Amino acid sequence: TEVDTATPACPCKNCAWKGTLMNVTGRFSLLVLTVVVSSGLCGCRSDVAKSPTCGPLRDQFVNYSGNPVISPGPQGSWDAGALGSMTVLKVGDTYHMYYEAWGVRSEAEWDASEYTSLQIGHATSKDGLHWSKDPANPVIPKGGPGQWDADGTWDPFVLYEDELFKMWYGGGQEVCDWGFAVSKDGTHFEKKGRLSHIGHVEDCHVVHDKATGRYYMYYWDRRHEPYGLFRAESPDEMNFNFDNAEPVRIEGEKYPRMYKFTHVFQQNGKWHMFYSNFIRPGCKNCTVRYAVSDDGLHWKKVAGDLFKGQDAEVLKVKDDLYYVYYGPDGYFDQKDCNIRLAIFKGSLANPQTAE
Repeated sequence: TEVDTATPACPCKNCAWKGTLMNVTGRFSLLVLTVVVSSGLCGCRSDVAKSPTCGPLRDQFVNYSGNPVISPGPQGSWDAGALGSMTVLKVGDTYHMYYEAWGVRSEAEWDASEYTSLQIGHATSKDGLHWSKDPANPVIPKGGPGQWDADGTWDPFVLYEDELFKMWYGGGQEVCDWGFAVSKDGTHFEKKGRLSHIGHVEDCHVVHDKATGRYYMYYWDRRHEPYGLFRAESPDEMNFNFDNAEPVRIEGEKYPRMYKFTHVFQQNGKWHMFYSNFIRPGCKNCTVRYAVSDDGLHWKKVAGDLFKGQDAEVLKVKDDLYYVYYGPDGYFDQKDCNIRLAIFKGSLANPQTAE
C-alpha cells in the first residue's frame, strides 16, 4: 500500500518531504514512518525556510566526487605505504589535516618492521577539498635511538587553543603510549614528552570541556578488548589520570562486538560521537555510526550504518554543513589506504532515538 502523502514524515515541519512506500503492507509502512519521524534526523534545519531534501540521517551523507582527497606518496617517499588516522581543524581561513603515514606497507597482515616506518604528516587546504602536503613532512617524525617514540609516531589529534596547535599522538610499536607536542605555526612542533605508560593504546581523541576546563581523552586500550574504549580525564593537556580511566559503552550497540575510532565533540548542549564497528584485519564491512550523550560518558546510539568506512573525522564547516574524512572500507592499516571525504548537509540538532 502507499503511505498517505498528506501526512508529513519530517518532524521539522518546514520541508516538503513526504514518504511514499510501494509494494509493502500497511503495517510495515506504518513502522517505517514511525522510525523516520521519531529519529529527528531528517537533515533539515527548523530555522531555514528552504530545507534540503529530508530523510534518515544516513541518506544525507554524500561521497565527494573528487575522492580520494589525499593519497600515499610515490615509491620511496616517507608516506609511500598507506595513510590514516586523520585529524582536521580550521584555523583562520586555512584547513589543517594531520595524519599518520607508513613509509612502507606490503600486503602482509602484520610486519613489525613496516610499522616502525609510521610518522605523522601535515597538509593544508583553503576549501577542505583540495589539499597540499607540507614540504616539511613528517612534522612529527619518530624519535631517535633510545627515545620512547623511536619505533614510530601515529594517531595524531590536534586542537588549536591559546594560539598553539596542540597535538596528542601515539608513539612506539612494541610498547604503544601517548605523547604531546605543540606548535605555533602548525608545521614546526616541539615534543613535550610521554603522557602514559599503558603500552597497548591507539585511537586518541581529546575534548576540552570549556564548562569545566577539563580535558577528556577517548582512546582504545587493547588489554581490555572487546571492551577497549575508555575515557581519561585531566585538569590540563598532559596530566591524564589513566589509572582511573572510565570504560565507555554505547547503548543500542551489540556487545561483545568492538566499537572504536571515536570522534567526539560538543554542540547544542549535547556530546556527539561518530565511531565505527571494528573487525580485524582491515575493518572490512565496517560502517560509520553516530551516538549522543548528555555527559560524554554514557552514550546512546542514534544512527548506524551511515556509510561504509572507518576512522571518521568530523569537521563542522557551518551550521548545516559537515565534512567527514574517513578511510575506505577494508583498508584500515592496509597497503595503499588513502583519505576520503563524505559531505553531510543538514543538522545534528536534537537527535532522539536510533533509526
